[in-house]
Amino acid sequence: MGKERSEKEKVGGGEHNKRNMFVSCVVMNSCAAELKLVLTALLVLCSIATLFQILPSRFAISASDLRFCISRITTTTTTTTTTTISPLNSTTTTTTTIAPLNSTTTTIPLTPSPPSAQKDQVADNGVIKRVFNPYGSAAYNFITMGAYRGGHNTFAIIGLASKPLLLYSTPTYQCEWVPESSSASNSTFSTVSYRILPDWGYGRVYTVVVVNCTFSEAVNGENSGGKLFLEASTSGGGDKNLNITDRFEVLNESPGDLNMSLFSSKPKYDYLYCGSPLYGGLSPQRVREWIAYHVRLFGERSHFVIHDAGGVHEEVLEVLKPWMELGYVTLQDVKEQERFDGYYHNQFMVVNDCLHRYKFMAKWMFFFDVDEYIYLPPKNTIKSVLDSLSGYTQFTFEQMPMSSKLCLSADYGRYYRYIHAHSLSSFTLFLFFCTIEFSFILARLVSSSQNYKMGLSLFFFLFQYLCYIYIYI
Repeated sequence: MGKERSEKEKVGGGEHNKRNMFVSCVVMNSCAAELKLVLTALLVLCSIATLFQILPSRFAISASDLRFCISRITTTTTTTTTTTISPLNSTTTTTTTIAPLNSTTTTIPLTPSPPSAQKDQVADNGVIKRVFNPYGSAAYNFITMGAYRGGHNTFAIIGLASKPLLLYSTPTYQCEWVPESSSASNSTFSTVSYRILPDWGYGRVYTVVVVNCTFSEAVNGENSGGKLFLEASTSGGGDKNLNITDRFEVLNESPGDLNMSLFSSKPKYDYLYCGSPLYGGLSPQRVREWIAYHVRLFGERSHFVIHDAGGVHEEVLEVLKPWMELGYVTLQDVKEQERFDGYYHNQFMVVNDCLHRYKFMAKWMFFFDVDEYIYLPPKNTIKSVLDSLSGYTQFTFEQMPMSSKLCLSADYGRYYRYIHAHSLSSFTLFLFFCTIEFSFILARLVSSSQNYKMGLSLFFFLFQYLCYIYIYI
């Protein structure tokens, strides 16, 4: 009985051991399948990350693009404008109603009453006299941008006027000064002014006009305030039977605001830059290089006036903000001038406005573009060069193309959205290979007990990592 029991225990023990071996094999196979699934997922993720780095930058979607799209959806409005036309030399009333998107309120524009129309007439001799009835207005008579003092008795008014009007007629301009106090001596001044046409050969629908007003005596000498009015007359332009005169305020000086010492005291800046209107897709990297170069060139007593005609987008604004906070840059938004068709984003109007606005604040003023750099001969400074030209009121630069030898030809045509794009791409590639190597290490660890193979794999893994640090970091 004891012998039979021992034989049964041996047989039963063997079957139990076989059952344990079968369960462990099943567990091992299931673990290997899960491990393969995890490794495959890692390889797929790394491959996708590598492909995203290979794609060109034009397929990238930045946060500013998303904000722009969202703002277009949420801030869309409908505008209804109602205009009432009155007879000549009367007041024109304009009513504008802005309704939000999907608004249930419907605004019906009022139909303007047309002017009285004349009819054809038959003369006594049988001749039919035809009548031509005019409607509307082809272009504005004058568009002001700014008006500034040039001294005790002179002013400059910068703006736009109709190019056909100036081409086919002789419009006249007259300035009038009205003091704030009626008790002031000589309560009203008036003088005939003359015009300056800076961009006459380039003007389109509108051309730039600088009106100079010089009075026979000092204006607002008591610093009691007053207003400057401009009268713009067509003088038979367009319709020779009419002489339409528009009178409007261009400058208002409050009592006590006039600082006469501005015209005789030392200017605040040594050098002031008046920039042309910036438009298009400007490169923030190049703007950063340009402003840093010229701030260093001009020094601490310098200032830069930048005009935005649509080119100062979010990235360029981030470049200019630190310089604005330090007091080196003033940014002006001039996108509104795009309503009036002029030459090159009305460049001549913008730079003339900057000239008359800041001419008493700087010793020298510069006018050039952001794709141009001032170059000084060796052993010279901007001060030494300008001191040698102190006997002149203005000078021009000799324009020369920049040598291509100063640029790195290997980077020609390559623009990176981010500074570390190359490092990010190489790092993703490194992670891809490291994932493959690590998968081999895990596979050998699971399927083999030969420790020297695992150690060799770990050595190659660490070697690749050290090579990456040496090359890219």
